[in-house]
Amino acid sequence: MPDNDVPLKAIEEAVESLLPAAAGGDFTMQAVLKAVGAGRSQKLQERIERFLDGDGRFFSDGRGSFRLKSGFFRNFAFPITPDAWEIENGILFPGHRFAPFIAPEIFPSEVHFTAADGSEPGRHEVTAPLSQVFHYHLLLGSEQVFDFFLADSPANAGIRNSAKPTDLVTLNVFDLGAFYREHDFRKGDALLCKVLDYDAGCVEFCYLPGDERKESDLAAFVQQFDKALDLVIDRFENYLEIPEQLCWACYCGREFLPPAERAASCDEYLHRTGAIELRCDGDHTVLDRRQTETDDEYQPELPEGMRFSRGETAEITAMLREIGSPLSPVEIDSFILDNCYARELEFEDFFARAFGREKLHFVDEGQQAVFYNYIEDRFEELTGNYNRVDDELKAPLRSTIMELVGDRLEFFDFLESTGEKLDQLPKEKVHRLAEVSMQLVEILKMLNDPRFTPDETELDQLTETVEQRADDQEALIAELSDSVAKEE
Repeated sequence: MPDNDVPLKAIEEAVESLLPAAAGGDFTMQAVLKAVGAGRSQKLQERIERFLDGDGRFFSDGRGSFRLKSGFFRNFAFPITPDAWEIENGILFPGHRFAPFIAPEIFPSEVHFTAADGSEPGRHEVTAPLSQVFHYHLLLGSEQVFDFFLADSPANAGIRNSAKPTDLVTLNVFDLGAFYREHDFRKGDALLCKVLDYDAGCVEFCYLPGDERKESDLAAFVQQFDKALDLVIDRFENYLEIPEQLCWACYCGREFLPPAERAASCDEYLHRTGAIELRCDGDHTVLDRRQTETDDEYQPELPEGMRFSRGETAEITAMLREIGSPLSPVEIDSFILDNCYARELEFEDFFARAFGREKLHFVDEGQQAVFYNYIEDRFEELTGNYNRVDDELKAPLRSTIMELVGDRLEFFDFLESTGEKLDQLPKEKVHRLAEVSMQLVEILKMLNDPRFTPDETELDQLTETVEQRADDQEALIAELSDSVAKEE
């Protein structure tokens, strides 16, 4: 039969005939050609390759060798690292944790999740603010997250088109309370998972103590997984969705990635990698090479050029203005550090304090994803590296300034309640209020810098300046409030 006349059905049947023997390993282009029973022209090989590449069941090495994903992931092991809030509440959000390792047709909360002893955790619904649960789902892709929320529970129908960080989301979670208690589970411990059946979404788990997970191993894994993702990006550019990118990275790195006992979880990888970032490409979110290097000591802005949404910008200072927040990145950091000083280390407490009073207006889910990711990353970074000894002397002055920031936010709330806008008020006073705010931000920058260790004289001078600015702000807010009252 001439190569051009080989019907697609013959190619399909040839491939299917090879699968039983290839269930645990590779099969080759040559084997397919032999099974087809036709010639070996380049055109026919290209047709077969297009067919296999278009069939989501297969990996290919680009050199004529193919492997079933279900075979590759059989007994594949990977860690999941529940965070402190999940451990405290005895739960695990499925979110993006399983997506790279099971068939995409399996809905995350429908994974068949069993302990190594055969017991199966129960499931129940949890209702929590969107800001508290968003990061468990980030690697599903920002454009998929809200579809996932809606599919997981009809109670989430209201957030699809208009969502605020404080909106409540209802999601299905695994009940791991008994497992956590049995193993005295703590942050840093992991669930060592093994895929029993890729197509059916069957995953087994056991306990992996945190003291067996060395920091050097995690750092080495992140470096190697960066390399694997580089291979995926080189081959597919930004075509694949994030779970597919991670899935292919496991395959592309099969010869050099460390075993699961020395691996980072998806969550750990996302927070630790310095080479890869989330970025929007067209209509979907991808993992891509980081556009610019960040400053390890202080980086209040997202990487330059990062595009994640249809918003005007992804630079965090400008984004805050776009979404309607009067805060600066420095003030956000200061709220986090002030909570650290007060030993209030719950993310929700910080978020409610900094943003709870605000009605944030996101252009789309992509912009919302960038914002949440930035805020959550800053919170984890600053709380995880907080140095109470060095901050002890500076923290009270920062707390004083944050009270002034709170007063300013309350004034903006008052304006909103009256329908007034700043540009409708006396320009000189509004301009002076902005100057006061900028001076306080400059002081906050100094206080937040771990390299700044003031002596008592320097601290007294700064305190005096803050007190003067406090008097200025109080007087300006009073005068502007009077202006509003007179207009009414």
